[in-house]
Amino acid sequence: MTGINAMHEVLESEDADILFGTQADPLTVTLGPTDGGFPDFPAYEGKNSLNFKMPLLTPIIAPLDLTFSGFKNRSAIYRQDRPDGLRTEPFDDLELCFESASSDWPGMVMCVYHLRTTPLLQAHLQNDDCGIREKWDGEGAEQGRIYYLENSSERSNGNPKSCSPLLGSAVKRGEVLGFSGLVGDNPHSAFKFKVQSDLKNPLTEQGDPYLHWVQPKPFFYWQCFDPATEFQPGVLAYPFDCDLIEGT
Repeated sequence: MTGINAMHEVLESEDADILFGTQADPLTVTLGPTDGGFPDFPAYEGKNSLNFKMPLLTPIIAPLDLTFSGFKNRSAIYRQDRPDGLRTEPFDDLELCFESASSDWPGMVMCVYHLRTTPLLQAHLQNDDCGIREKWDGEGAEQGRIYYLENSSERSNGNPKSCSPLLGSAVKRGEVLGFSGLVGDNPHSAFKFKVQSDLKNPLTEQGDPYLHWVQPKPFFYWQCFDPATEFQPGVLAYPFDCDLIEGT
């Protein structure tokens, strides 16, 4: 399937190998449509990303030309925020952030998290400092720019050199960024996008006030990646190989 949004119907079904999952909390979206449409699973407060449910270790590909700008390895054996609270095991939470290298989307930022691993961290999972923590605490090896709902950070923390990161690397559309992870019994990865506007983002407390979180599914046009496909301006590639979905 090579048409615009041609995979949406399959991704909205219940039995495909890759599916749309929970979308962004509408209150986090400050540019474009706030309603992500179907499926309408309730988002947790402050969620600014779109989930794709996909089998563990599904290759994640770049939707457009990007530059690797930051990472944070928060992955843990389990997450339990309160002693009497829910224990989620495992808790893959490697996050990578990228900046657009495409003239179609100047200044745009994309981050993907709940990854199991990535070739952009050459030593990931090869040592304790760049491995998996026992209990999730939101910390871990970190370097470069990471984007949060109301701000962004640019720092070096937790021995990032132990990961041998390829920060600043160019990643072409269709190239592998990483491999999807697992949170409890829910295999998925989450994608969040910030897009430039001439209007200020009322949520931004620190960082570029003209970057806005969007609802990825309805905000962009999407198309299956193929090396022979000529993408129209502004169209993004689905962040996976469409041939991996049975029945297409």
